Amino acid sequence: MDTEPYDFQRCKLCGAAAAAPRYRLKATTIQVCAACDFHFITQLDVMPGDQPETEIRTLDVVAWNFIEKQLKKNRPQLERRLDLVAHHTPLHETECLDIGAGVGLFGHLLEGTGAIPFGIEPQLVFRQFAEEKYRLQLRAETIDHPYWQERHAGRFAVVTLWDTLEHLNFPVETLRDAIRVMRPGGLLFLDTPSRDSLYYRISEWSYRLSNGANPLFLNSLYSPKPFRHKQIFTVRQLTELIERLGLELVELNRSGALDSSNKIVLVAKKPEKASA
Repeated sequence: MDTEPYDFQRCKLCGAAAAAPRYRLKATTIQVCAACDFHFITQLDVMPGDQPETEIRTLDVVAWNFIEKQLKKNRPQLERRLDLVAHHTPLHETECLDIGAGVGLFGHLLEGTGAIPFGIEPQLVFRQFAEEKYRLQLRAETIDHPYWQERHAGRFAVVTLWDTLEHLNFPVETLRDAIRVMRPGGLLFLDTPSRDSLYYRISEWSYRLSNGANPLFLNSLYSPKPFRHKQIFTVRQLTELIERLGLELVELNRSGALDSSNKIVLVAKKPEKASA
């Protein structure tokens, strides 16, 4: 998807030319849309090209050891996400697409249920780890690529985006493309940080009261570095977006105001028949 140039006055959620700088942080600026109150930063990732072998960073011992350490922390949450998917649909021989697959752990867990996992991961080092550790072949092409939109339209019974939506350059377009590769009646599962948390609200108050000198957690919640957080949704914004894209909300879980995990977990269904 083309990322240059982008006018950050245009809201990435509602499309209105109504976004303006609100919070100026150490390394980036948070835009806030006057029309829908969406918060997003003024950076986009440059995505790896169609020749991933040209990427400089590859899997080495340092990267391997770091990933292994992170897996120990991430596995329990992904096991809970697997339980959520299995609660809603049988997984044996079910074709599942994981967007933002990381190092392939969720695909590996899916394989253990008899499901047929597919995965998208633009970062070469993660794809290399997935292949070496789990024997999973993840694809570099993002969901808007013809490989998915033309060859796999209407195919998948399950599409997942775990800790992915907040990292995307264009979350609305990515979700729309994800829905196109879902079969009628297919299920979308995602989780993403919630802007409704007390941590976020306190950070906004602190920024305003200190005239920008003390933004508390905002500097850690957003980053201009590659594949870091670019936007954070409220529950209302995300559920309204899901419904606007034509999905039926099946399940919604949210962390409490004091819960440091600070997540929205959502399940939505594609209609059995397309609307006219």
